Amino acid sequence: MPQIKIAFSDVDNTLITSKNEILPTVAAAVHKYVDDGGTFFLASARPPLGMHEIARQLGTTAIMISLNGALVLQTTADSNEDHTLFEQTLQANVLPQLLYMISSHKLAISVNVFAGEKWLTEHHDDWVIQEEEITQVAATVGPFAPELGTTSQPLHKILCMGQPEEISALANSLADHPELHISYQRSKPTYLEIVDLIVSKMKAIEHVAKLLDVPLSQTMAIGDGDNDLPMIKDAGVGIAVENAFPTVKAVADHIVSSNDDGGVAEALTKYTD
Repeated sequence: MPQIKIAFSDVDNTLITSKNEILPTVAAAVHKYVDDGGTFFLASARPPLGMHEIARQLGTTAIMISLNGALVLQTTADSNEDHTLFEQTLQANVLPQLLYMISSHKLAISVNVFAGEKWLTEHHDDWVIQEEEITQVAATVGPFAPELGTTSQPLHKILCMGQPEEISALANSLADHPELHISYQRSKPTYLEIVDLIVSKMKAIEHVAKLLDVPLSQTMAIGDGDNDLPMIKDAGVGIAVENAFPTVKAVADHIVSSNDDGGVAEALTKYTD
């Protein structure tokens, strides 16, 4: 039985390669870890539909932390249906204020919103097409409904995509609006992930660990982006892949090989006993 009872892994640029594949060595290490008594869960900024196939391939469909921790789902073995274990939605004023900010500053930003398992966007631009190819999930394209973000259609996450300088300008503008009660972090230089202020992958990990009666000291978190930083800092063992942001490496307990070189396999093999 491993000393680390639960391992939580980010997906993009961590678990999967830059070609969006799971290396055989990584799959084998996950299966061995689980066979030895460990539990392996995904903790991703992706929406649920963009995680199901990866979870299925790894045999880890029981619990998924999605949308940076804003939505945690459990799949029951008897029905294969998702049930919400935890969710935290954005305030109703966030989306209209964000759209106004982007328009008034003339920023070239692709705005994508995630409401439960729905991915909505107003423009099927190159950024959306790229993300569809990565996640193998199709966005629903059309004008944002007025009720989006209200209690009738709660909003869990906003993903803004654009060139690094555009994303930086947006982040600087958001810093001037604490009343929005949001947390915003880069998952890659061109992606800004926006969730409610109390949301993080680490908060979701705390919820799952408590549910399964596992001390945080017996958890591991593996990731690469700034949205992974809280869980890498505060889980029992924090692992950064070699291609991680410098800020993430700075708080990690260990740095392993890159996502293209099987870093997750190295983490599970070397640091779970």
